Amino acid sequence: MLLEIKDVTKVYGEQENKVKALDGISLQFNEGEFVSVMGSSGSGKTTLLNCISSIDKPTSGDILINGKSLINLDSDKLAEYRAKNISFIFQSYNLITNLTVYENIILPLQISKKNIKDNQKRIDDIMSRLAIKELKSKFPNQLSGGQQQRVATARAIINSTNILIADEPTGALDSSNSDKLMYLLRELNKEIKLSILMVTHDPLAAKYSSKVIFLSDGRIIDQLIRQGEDDDSKFLEKIIEKQKYIDQEVR
Repeated sequence: MLLEIKDVTKVYGEQENKVKALDGISLQFNEGEFVSVMGSSGSGKTTLLNCISSIDKPTSGDILINGKSLINLDSDKLAEYRAKNISFIFQSYNLITNLTVYENIILPLQISKKNIKDNQKRIDDIMSRLAIKELKSKFPNQLSGGQQQRVATARAIINSTNILIADEPTGALDSSNSDKLMYLLRELNKEIKLSILMVTHDPLAAKYSSKVIFLSDGRIIDQLIRQGEDDDSKFLEKIIEKQKYIDQEVR
């Protein structure tokens, strides 16, 4: 089991100002899975990602990576955990503007003090897979939104971490670039067994995953698992139908 979340609760505020952002969340995430987490604003999606990535600490419950609990690790150990296990893609790309594409991509290797020459084949392979090799000398402001997000993806996976966390990765992209990015993420999931946990509000993005978990008011209220006969169109229909049903139940 790559990731296990056990009865996680997160409460913000005190006394009458308490807000329960997560309410007894339990889930398991296996190596090589591509899981989407969906829910309306305030459902707890981002809080869940923050707890998994150790940016935030649960009020109660436990989070385990490869069987090891994160809850009682000190700040240095948590930083080490993040560096070794978690990589991120954000809606806003977060590229460093005064670095070239190539320099942005290799930055995690440099921070981890890994030899660039020893990793050059992997760097070249990832840039080729994401169709950005010809852009290596350009700066972020010379790229389209889709190109910037592909560079951010390359930077995220260059260090061979266990889990890629994608927080609304298509949120700033048009439909064409969104489809291209999601197709690439699924190919990486299949070809190099990249484990992906993605938060999204968009069924068109979620249809590329193998499992969709639905949150509401900090609780997991349902899930969908892609069946063998489900192509993208069929799975999209199921996601939309499930969303409609959940919206009616919540009201």
